[in-house]
Amino acid sequence: MLTETFSSIVTAARKVFANWRALLLVAVVYIALLVALYFFVAVREASVAQVALTFALALLAPILFFMLQAMIANGFSAAPLNAGLLARKSLTGFWKFMVITLPLIALAVLVVYLLAKYQSHLASVPDSATQLHPMAASSRTHEAARVPINWKGAALSTVRYLALGLVLPLAAIHFWLATARDGLIAALKRMGQLLARAFAPQSVLIYVVGFLIFAVVPYFLLFRTTPNKHAWLELILLSVRVAAVFALTLLGWVITVEAIALLNPKSPEPVANEAA
Repeated sequence: MLTETFSSIVTAARKVFANWRALLLVAVVYIALLVALYFFVAVREASVAQVALTFALALLAPILFFMLQAMIANGFSAAPLNAGLLARKSLTGFWKFMVITLPLIALAVLVVYLLAKYQSHLASVPDSATQLHPMAASSRTHEAARVPINWKGAALSTVRYLALGLVLPLAAIHFWLATARDGLIAALKRMGQLLARAFAPQSVLIYVVGFLIFAVVPYFLLFRTTPNKHAWLELILLSVRVAAVFALTLLGWVITVEAIALLNPKSPEPVANEAA
């Protein structure tokens, strides 16, 4: 399985770089998405124009995001599209990716809400160890008390990261690929099959390898910095890190999606061409 997994990743990388015009278009849309998100956070709602701009960016960012996913799902398939056709197909079909993702968005909101409620419940519960040992606080003046592991908090964080970082994104990738390949209606009808396929061992392994490239490595490059006394050198290093983060996040995600697409190039059962 490991050999097949890394072979799929290598094949996906070759296909992605072979269609460099589509990759360039994807990079442009990705930059536009980052710019929209930046100004959405940076613009202050102090005037009518700024409020209008904030609302416009709030509408534009999701559109750009799903356009980006539509381009990735359509642009590097078995029959790659040229940049012009890919742009037109993504502009007219990104709403399908929105619709297929709505159940996952609702599930993400529910998971975040339930975990937040449970976390607030844990915070309101008094520490039993402190109650059982009232002299523990005074003993800390003589020696450092060993901090007990908060197993409930650790389990809560684990569930949150697995749900938002693995389960939902991996399911979304399979939903998007099925929508691009078979149409929206067919994908909606086979959501159960797609979920089962999403969590197959090889699919999970490809996603985990890709996650290291498009998430973990960029995080350490961006936030784990080495102080430097020379301002100009620090600026150069920052520029290099930002460029590397941009390339890794984009290429890592595109190659991961394409590698997963290579696992199932065809639908499990014949599906008629649909207008959806």
